[in-house]
Amino acid sequence: MKRTPVHPINPYIRNGFVTDFYLNLVRTGRFRRLCRILEHALHTQIRGSLPERLHIPHPFGILTGISTKIGEDVTLMHFCSLGPKDPWYQGEMKEQMHPILEEGVYVSMGAMVLGPVTIGAWSVIGANAVVTEDIPPFSTVFGHNRILRSTEGGPPPVKKYLDSRAKGIST
Repeated sequence: MKRTPVHPINPYIRNGFVTDFYLNLVRTGRFRRLCRILEHALHTQIRGSLPERLHIPHPFGILTGISTKIGEDVTLMHFCSLGPKDPWYQGEMKEQMHPILEEGVYVSMGAMVLGPVTIGAWSVIGANAVVTEDIPPFSTVFGHNRILRSTEGGPPPVKKYLDSRAKGIST
């Protein structure tokens, strides 16, 4: 079983054994009955594209849709939902009904990201927030689509990580 590496910004964000075991079962598509038992015990159902570095420190109550796209180093906390809006009231049916989370997004506990929205890279979705509109990169969101702040290039730890990664690629 392949373990998920530690989060690049915050070393305290890491997956437990059960989370990595469940994610490996979902990625491989094998042992469906065991996967369903784990989903029932954890009240979790994760579908869509799963990156290699998906961080789920508390794997309870997480729901994602089948067309959800998740980038690398995304963190999903417990009881968050990534789902569609009501399809009957959003006009014509679209192929992409679920959200797109770009690299490094942190979705806090109880947050809901609904509809075909794009959450920019390294954004933070606060606890119990409801997001139904696109969010720019390096933003902090709370409440209902309220952007608390949006910084150019991100906070200092993110800037340091992105700079070190860019230097490693160019050499």
